[in-house]
Amino acid sequence: MAASGSFKQAGFADGHERMSQLAELQSAFQSYLGGSTLAVDFERRIQADGKISASRRLAIYHDAYRLRLIEALATSYPILFKLLGDTLFQQLAQGYVAQYPSAFRNLRWYGAELADYLGTALPQHPVAAELADFEWQLAHAFDAADTALLQLADLAAVPAEDWAGLRFELQPSVRQLPLRWNTIAVWHALNQEQVPPSPVMLDQAESCLIWRQQLDAHFCSLDAVEACAFTLLQRGASFAEICDGVASHAEADDNETVMVAARLLANWLEQGLICRFYR
Repeated sequence: MAASGSFKQAGFADGHERMSQLAELQSAFQSYLGGSTLAVDFERRIQADGKISASRRLAIYHDAYRLRLIEALATSYPILFKLLGDTLFQQLAQGYVAQYPSAFRNLRWYGAELADYLGTALPQHPVAAELADFEWQLAHAFDAADTALLQLADLAAVPAEDWAGLRFELQPSVRQLPLRWNTIAVWHALNQEQVPPSPVMLDQAESCLIWRQQLDAHFCSLDAVEACAFTLLQRGASFAEICDGVASHAEADDNETVMVAARLLANWLEQGLICRFYR
């Protein structure tokens, strides 16, 4: 029995060592693909098959891997692809892939830093970076988790004296995006297969609201009053603090300010932006 037990332990140790070696080899391969391991270092660990050298086999996989990442970027940013055109998009995507190796098993999540990358790699075309950010946020609003939504009727039982302290929680798909260029107009034109307008910097930064309602992703621009109120709501401000924010942007007395804030809240509820309230 003792001999049998020693054999099992030795077999387990050998299996554990093989698993560790496999994990280390996989990690080294990923590092090679990401560019942090020199090809000549990794080639020593690859056997030639008699037909194709180890370096050639690695080069084929290396190139195919990067082409797949570039393809994933084009899938995630179809409107940006139209704006830049095939040649420029491919060129920028190659630079992005070299700087940001994939750390995801699902390529759906690859490409989050593209807007930041374009801001540096294409500074003469800032609308491209904004469009990339807008397109990424719009797509991922659709992927956000589902949750039950707060209805206007749910607030009917709240006593009037408690309203000032009410705070609200946004549902997971909601994003607020600041825009300094006519990015929405460019997106609309390209989405409809039309020639986009020339990039124009807005006189004043615009706030864009993005969210999913049922099975569709939506977006809209907010005026200064609503943008201020929504930013406060997003930060966890109370209804009274939201009213104060509205008052700072609208010339109205206290009663009118409360009515404006109440109308905004009702609209946000109708759009399906809020999932709960608390005191």
